[in-house]
Amino acid sequence: MYDTILVPTDGSEKSNGALEHAIDLASTYDATLHAQYVVESSPAFSAELDPETEDEIYGSLFEAGRRAVEDVAARADDDDGVTDVETAVERGRPHEEILAHVDDADVDLVVMATAGRTGASRELIGSVAERVVRSSPVPVLTVNADGE
Repeated sequence: MYDTILVPTDGSEKSNGALEHAIDLASTYDATLHAQYVVESSPAFSAELDPETEDEIYGSLFEAGRRAVEDVAARADDDDGVTDVETAVERGRPHEEILAHVDDADVDLVVMATAGRTGASRELIGSVAERVVRSSPVPVLTVNADGE
């Protein structure tokens, strides 16, 4: 049913519930698991930095992303023996990069955590999960990050 499953991660504990579901589904369907981390780019943020400082900050963020997706690959192998894991660290707007990865990798299912921003900031900025759900051409399994 599913050949390619995408699990976007931010490396936080809140994303672990979605990760568990994605690993279980990849094991059940013998699917390739794609782990993706998106370094959010902000033109306003970048405009206030000199190029050297910007490179240093984004370099640190990419390193954090690399560690996060490598952790997904290790957990997939340790937990359920899922060894077919592809990782990606990209820069951009998270929902756009997730949807681009769906198209580029021929993803059949996205598994992602909900939660993150709440209240007024969510209304102003918008939910990544909500944007993916509304625009995805494939099913999206959302997992409540708070475990409720």
